Amino acid sequence: MKDKIFIVFLLGLSVFTYSQNKYLDSLKTIAQKESTPTKEKMKVLGLLTEMYRSEEQYKTASDYGKRFLQLAKKEKNDLEITKAYAYLGIIANNQSLYEQTNLYIDSAKVVSSKSNNALAKAYSEYLQAYQNFGFQDLKKSMEHTLAAVSSAENQKDYEIEFKLNYMLYSLYTNWNDLQKSMKYAEASVASAKASNNKNYLSNAYSILAVAHSYLYAKTNKKEDLAAIFKFSEEAASLYQKFPGHVSNYTYALARNNIANYYLSYYPKLTPDLVKKIEFNVNESLSILQKSSNSQSLQAGNLGMLSYLAQEAGDLDKSEALLLEANRVLQTEKPLYYPMLIQITGDLAGLYKKKGNLEKALEYQEKVTELNSLLFDKTQIESVKKLEAQFQSEKKAKEIQQQKNQKLWYIAGGILALIGSFFMFRSYHFRLKYAIQTQKQLALEKSEADLQVQLQKEEQARLKAEQEVLTLQQEKLQNEVMASQLHLEHKTNILHQLKEKLNDDDNVNIDRIIREENLLDKDFEHTKFQIQEIHPNFFKSIQEKAKQKLTDLDLKYCAYMHLGMNTKQIANVLNIEPKSVSMTKYRIKKKFDLDAETDLVQYIKGII
Repeated sequence: MKDKIFIVFLLGLSVFTYSQNKYLDSLKTIAQKESTPTKEKMKVLGLLTEMYRSEEQYKTASDYGKRFLQLAKKEKNDLEITKAYAYLGIIANNQSLYEQTNLYIDSAKVVSSKSNNALAKAYSEYLQAYQNFGFQDLKKSMEHTLAAVSSAENQKDYEIEFKLNYMLYSLYTNWNDLQKSMKYAEASVASAKASNNKNYLSNAYSILAVAHSYLYAKTNKKEDLAAIFKFSEEAASLYQKFPGHVSNYTYALARNNIANYYLSYYPKLTPDLVKKIEFNVNESLSILQKSSNSQSLQAGNLGMLSYLAQEAGDLDKSEALLLEANRVLQTEKPLYYPMLIQITGDLAGLYKKKGNLEKALEYQEKVTELNSLLFDKTQIESVKKLEAQFQSEKKAKEIQQQKNQKLWYIAGGILALIGSFFMFRSYHFRLKYAIQTQKQLALEKSEADLQVQLQKEEQARLKAEQEVLTLQQEKLQNEVMASQLHLEHKTNILHQLKEKLNDDDNVNIDRIIREENLLDKDFEHTKFQIQEIHPNFFKSIQEKAKQKLTDLDLKYCAYMHLGMNTKQIANVLNIEPKSVSMTKYRIKKKFDLDAETDLVQYIKGII
């Protein structure tokens, strides 16, 4: 009987969602609304995909999964894309569409490997673990599960945590590791609570009850037996506590398990016990009427009622119940042969008990036929699984070869890098030497340029000094010429004064001295202007002239600049005024002046 419990329970392994109810309708409405935020819409589409998959409505589940995938791709969300591939892969795997499953596995691998998202990696690994568990390749399933656990660690995604803990529980249960089985059943409860998903929690309590059933088989302690019923009731009670949050199938399975536990652990059927069993079985059957694709579970419930009827001696009722179970199972697509064989065998046994050997033989032959069909189906399924495993392993080998090639490429790249490093070092030393040489040449060039610059500056300085000396020389020449003119003027005055004194005793010496003092002041002022204010006077006069001026011409120009008139210049030079006028006319021509231009004003205007 325990085997029956476990077989029925495993049917619920993939049941994580809700049957049709108001909650499901609300999710559909959210998914259809244009105003629904993209993130929320993807979450709802994922829930709907899992819901319909759990009810084995694979066409609808696949449609929602593809919508989920399309939206995730549009959003370029690697985690959600990988989730969608995982959901679609499980749907394909449940239908034994292993080639499709492998394609979804490959797609999930590609997306998760390109992404840095650890959760995407976890979902990709979980899909491979799920497939390998179905193949009963438990070792590989464990490898992928542990890889997923490692990726999901500290990510606080309680959905994947629950699924991975559930998978670990299933793996250790298959290996009869009671301690680990109990550990991960309890972990499933913890992660289901953290996820706030009541359907997860109901499933988690159910597997914890199964774990305690194994513990009770070992210890035979009353507290372990009590724990079985305690956690089974916890699983069932959530259905009433949170309406719409626990699927009908999950609740029906919990009630079915409780009835099985009563039959298994209380072989003496007291009226009170029969009442409890009938309550749980009938509760399960009434709920299953609201669910599709639940024929195996319905048949299991009918089988238990048939057993109660037989124990009560009502063989006709027992027969009717088994025939109804057989009819229900025949509507299941595909047929679930293990349960069908069990019900058919029970019918053969019943008819034998009733003395109807013909019917007993008929159903026994059907059992043989069904076993043959199951064997064929199992063989076909095994071949398909082996082919899928072969393709999966082949793909894995190809990937490994690609990785090995990459490793060789990396190794070659490392060797190339090492060679390049030494080449670079050699080049670096040569480059460093060349740079040092270039710097040395640049330094030498800079020093040479600096030397040239210093030479140019020295030449400029010498030139400036030369110009200063030239100016000083010109100034001295101007000063000498001005002093010479003054001295010459004084000499002429003294000479004239001497002649006047010889010729006339009544010469007014004081007047002559006074006039000469006034003339000296004018001359000194003009001399100052020539020497200090206009040191280039004679140079400027010479440059203005169209013809070269003689020293005598320059003297006349200086006298005219001093403001001396023709008579005064004549007296200074001791010549006739007429000669002074002719010289002025000649100087005027040298300046190329017209008749209207006054020579004296022109000369004064030069400086």
